[in-house]
Amino acid sequence: MKKSNRILLGGFLTVVLLITGIHIALYAKYRNGHYTISQPDNKRGKGTMQSFPEVSVIMMQNVSGASIIFGDALEVEKGKEEIIETVKKGDSVIITGRGIKGQVGGPNEVRFTLPRNVTISALNSFIYFDKGKDDSTTNPTFYLQKSHIDFGYTRKPIQLGNVKVFASDNSLALFEGYTQVSNLEILLRNSALEYREGDIGQLSIATDSSSRFILQSKHLLKAKITSVPSNP
Repeated sequence: MKKSNRILLGGFLTVVLLITGIHIALYAKYRNGHYTISQPDNKRGKGTMQSFPEVSVIMMQNVSGASIIFGDALEVEKGKEEIIETVKKGDSVIITGRGIKGQVGGPNEVRFTLPRNVTISALNSFIYFDKGKDDSTTNPTFYLQKSHIDFGYTRKPIQLGNVKVFASDNSLALFEGYTQVSNLEILLRNSALEYREGDIGQLSIATDSSSRFILQSKHLLKAKITSVPSNP
């Protein structure tokens, strides 16, 4: 073997032995507890959400894309100050989007946890609801103006209690992903209801002539439908 080749081979073996020694030393420290394996943050893990206790009313304005679950208290994702502004006044919280008015964002643009028995007033907002730990005791009330709410967009079945929706000015209430609602009361003024999947225990619809609704036949048969004037 040529001398130059022996030098290269010796250098290569030295590097291999050095790297092996480093790995052995690091593994020994790991086994002794000096290092831990880093785990990715949970989607809604501790330390990523800011809590607002004792909130019963939430007003959303120009929130272009929000992913929401129901829980014990209002929680807002941290680090999104460039997207939303959150102001608490008594038992009410005002959440204002900083994006372009009318812009539709994706469902994961900002994440919230809302109290189960909350009243939500939404103006020019697009809100997506995902399955929480226990939604069966959830009884929310929605006032929608130029807004869109979507239950079950992740295809995970959501179970809700008594839900009231007052929709106006080209708003949409969409239920998909086999969402279960014990009792749904909805008022439509120039707006729409779509309940494509899932079951409803009781359904009451008050609608004007400029609104529309899409229901399964079994829901339509048991729905209590009344007419209301277009202008209150």
